[in-house]
Amino acid sequence: MDLQLLDFECTEDADGLVCWDALAQPLARHNSALLQEVSQVLAWAFRFEPQGPGSLEDGALWDFDLQATLHSDGQLPLAASIVFNPATGQTTLSPPAQDLRIALSLSLSGAPGFVQAFRDHWGAP
Repeated sequence: MDLQLLDFECTEDADGLVCWDALAQPLARHNSALLQEVSQVLAWAFRFEPQGPGSLEDGALWDFDLQATLHSDGQLPLAASIVFNPATGQTTLSPPAQDLRIALSLSLSGAPGFVQAFRDHWGAP
């Protein structure tokens, strides 16, 4: 995959549904790059299926879960709100991370058509 900070692991079920999970907690100086990678992946997914994410059990082609916490040395993790805006193609974090490390998890799941397109585009397992 042509991503530097997100490293996806893949699981597949008997029905061909696939879930890619990525965890990342780079140094704070990489926060902007991390959010940009998340934006690239999710912008691609929204372009693939503009109807957007939804429950695969209800017939959607793909879905995602995005979560983040902020970390500082010697402090308890701080809950953060992380949101991808498909209209702008940007991911925003609140409160801003500034000099805090972002611990981020991104899970992306899809039906067979989405899975093949994702693998073709990103070179994913």
